[in-house]
Amino acid sequence: MKLFSTRTLPLISAALFAFSFSASAQATVIDLGVANGYSAFIFGNIGSSGSSGFTSVGGSLAAGGNIYLDSYSVGTNKKAGSAANTLVAGNSLNIGNGTISGTGVYGVSNANGTVTAPSWYPTGTFSKGNASTLDFAGAKQQLTTLSGDVAKLQSNGTVVSQYGNMTLVGNVNADVNIFNIDASNLHNLTLDLSSLKSTASIIINGTATNITMSGGFDNFGSFADRTLFNFSNATTTNLNNVGINGSILAPNAAFSGSGSMNGTLVANSVSSINYGHVSMNGSGFNTVNVSAVPEPGTYAMLLAGLGLLAFMRRRTPARAPQAAMA
Repeated sequence: MKLFSTRTLPLISAALFAFSFSASAQATVIDLGVANGYSAFIFGNIGSSGSSGFTSVGGSLAAGGNIYLDSYSVGTNKKAGSAANTLVAGNSLNIGNGTISGTGVYGVSNANGTVTAPSWYPTGTFSKGNASTLDFAGAKQQLTTLSGDVAKLQSNGTVVSQYGNMTLVGNVNADVNIFNIDASNLHNLTLDLSSLKSTASIIINGTATNITMSGGFDNFGSFADRTLFNFSNATTTNLNNVGINGSILAPNAAFSGSGSMNGTLVANSVSSINYGHVSMNGSGFNTVNVSAVPEPGTYAMLLAGLGLLAFMRRRTPARAPQAAMA
């Protein structure tokens, strides 16, 4: 019996360790990090010369490049978890007529950044920053990697398409419901509430390169801080007069359009959004841990170890009965 234990138990232990390690190593923590403190966290520019990026924003804005605002209001409804500064620009702030509730920082990534703003703003409203204010490069790397990892998650929900509408049917036993949609036009998305826990998180992976969100997005209201639209492949993302309850992670996309958003937007750039409104609901997307599904090879390793255990048990000779004591 000692020989059996010496030879086989290490093999079984190794298989069990590989099984548990593989599952834990592949678990995905979905956390927007520093972006959670902003209504919009953009790697490039928000708006352009003569064209305001947003007209009404409840929370804070951050852009790795320039921020252009005109006829706007920003920071008027900041919630717990919002960033301390209402505006943070890696380069320059270009401010026209409007309202800023809070302070703005510019030149965070580029020491040559400047501020252009009406004279009525109080002294101290705008100040020069540096890399310690906000690490845009680090945030871009983290969020781009995150988007790619989320895109690889296995779907456990069903998308039912009919007459141009999409119904998302989840798993009532799942804490995290993941849906994959390959359509360019995400039109009239409806959550089937009967198939979801009231506390569930919703992950929607859109795989197209050009995505338009239009129509109605029904039943998402109570899931706003637990819904993430992940568009890892998108180079453009457009809102077509639609209201979105949830956050959008589209690190490679140029974002544009009109409508409303109740969550956090992460994108590469933002062009003019006529009458657009991005509001902050708490702290963006609530962090969620998605448990990994072990790879088939891991199961094979475990089964091989168990099979070897059974084989060795058959080959181990039975111990002779001890002689009766005289």
